[in-house]
Amino acid sequence: MRLSHKLAIGPLLVSLCALSHADTWVEIGDYTQVILPLGGLGLSLAKGDTTGTLQLTKSFATSFTITQSIKWVVDKRRPNFTTNNSFPSGHTTAAFSGASFLHTRYGSAWGIPAYTLAAYTGWSRVHGDKHYWDDVLAGASIATLSNLFFVNPITEDISLSPLVDGDAKGIQLSLSNSFFEGGSRSKRPADHFKPKFKFDFMLGPTRLKSNDIGNLAQQSILFEQDDTLTTAAARWSWQANDKHRFSYYTQPYEARAQGLAVDNSDIYAQYQVWDNKLNWQYKLLAGERWSSELGLGLLIQYAQAALYADASFEHDLAKEEEWLVYPLANANIAFQVSPPLKLELAGEYGNNSEGEVAMADLSLNYAFNRRWDIAVGYNYYQRDQDNAKTFRKIEFDSLYLRFGYAF
Repeated sequence: MRLSHKLAIGPLLVSLCALSHADTWVEIGDYTQVILPLGGLGLSLAKGDTTGTLQLTKSFATSFTITQSIKWVVDKRRPNFTTNNSFPSGHTTAAFSGASFLHTRYGSAWGIPAYTLAAYTGWSRVHGDKHYWDDVLAGASIATLSNLFFVNPITEDISLSPLVDGDAKGIQLSLSNSFFEGGSRSKRPADHFKPKFKFDFMLGPTRLKSNDIGNLAQQSILFEQDDTLTTAAARWSWQANDKHRFSYYTQPYEARAQGLAVDNSDIYAQYQVWDNKLNWQYKLLAGERWSSELGLGLLIQYAQAALYADASFEHDLAKEEEWLVYPLANANIAFQVSPPLKLELAGEYGNNSEGEVAMADLSLNYAFNRRWDIAVGYNYYQRDQDNAKTFRKIEFDSLYLRFGYAF
């Protein structure tokens, strides 16, 4: 991506110091991405849990293949302007593959420390300018969903219980069908299965249609979109009852650009918008073919725009960041085309008396069963606030794939 206008900024004195490429925090992340999946493998072997070993192997191989394939197709440039394999983060995929296996298979005692190390791995990739936050979110989600498909708790496979039969005493060993077949979550859930929770992961290409930077320049900054821009988002939902649903949604969006200052020297820009939304929805209509919901929510947005003298992005020439809050109203309407296929239109609007935000979404959803579903969709986003220090206006649209898991 290239800035299409020269930037007009006042003269600033910047003291540049040499950057060491050997960042200890990043190097630790290089180790944890290996330690976590190997730790899961070692623990399963130590326990003699051959089923767990096989499930981890399937999960890790699947998430690795998906991540590397997307890297090859997307060809997204890293934030440090080096190679074009930024999306998704392979380190984060590997770390969360091991952590999610340890948690799912052996419980929270193993899972919580493992997830802490996996989260650190993702943070270290952003800290070291190896990845954007959406790269990390994508890597973590791919690994977690792959784990949920292939891995099930060891208690579902093997159970030990006391056995008393007259004078004889012993231990009864029970092996489930999933012990011989693999992960139970990949199979069709029972007819009485009624999930309360759901995790959705969205990813796809994004097109920045327009932006208007606030205080960083004497004129608006526009840039052409030569590089691939991506989006990744995650949503956690809780179906409290038949009428009320609550959700949390997070979506980081970040881009970097290179251009020329008025003196023809190189200049680099960084843009970031990170949306976090809390929503409540009330089901108005629940018919056989048509359904609809109305609700309220709150958008909390972190925005940052900065200019740098070089591609290290270490020493800013100018920087603005802010938090913006918008009360939201939301609505959606869905039509059940066939038992597994559903068409859905959703929208959100927010106004904080100083600016407004609007979002629209159209998706086609296919349900494999009550647990797993997939969707393809289009999303439009616009935010306007004249007194914003970062973006007075930002507008983009996205095509996406969504993968959902209910539990």
